Amino acid sequence: MGVLAAMSGILTGVGVLIFVFVSLLLIGIVLIQKPQGGGLGGAFGGAGAGSGQTAFGAKTGDALTIGTVGLFIIWLLIAIALNFAARGDRDPAATEAGPAGPQQTETTPVQPPAQPAEPPADATPQGEAPADPSDGG
Repeated sequence: MGVLAAMSGILTGVGVLIFVFVSLLLIGIVLIQKPQGGGLGGAFGGAGAGSGQTAFGAKTGDALTIGTVGLFIIWLLIAIALNFAARGDRDPAATEAGPAGPQQTETTPVQPPAQPAEPPADATPQGEAPADPSDGG
């Protein structure tokens, strides 16, 4: 089991490196593209102001768009795979109870509060006159 866990850690590390590499590629491919509406560069007369000439040819925009979508799909699949790899083979019941798993605690039965001792028969409640036993009722 230890070898499998070590391999899982190595594969997760390699997956993270691939994820970072694909992320950098995705950033680069987005930065290479010419903005469709001219963007902020077009407002200042930049290179994206509508000139049909590009460094890689006239149809480069289509290829870069397809490449961007493809690279994004790869990036998304790697992100999902890394999420599942980070979760590991944990028991679903253990994730509900927290990272330490279910806690074993001893419970003591809850006892009702102690009843106050009954007052002696000859004691009278405060504020009342003693009952006259000769009243008859």
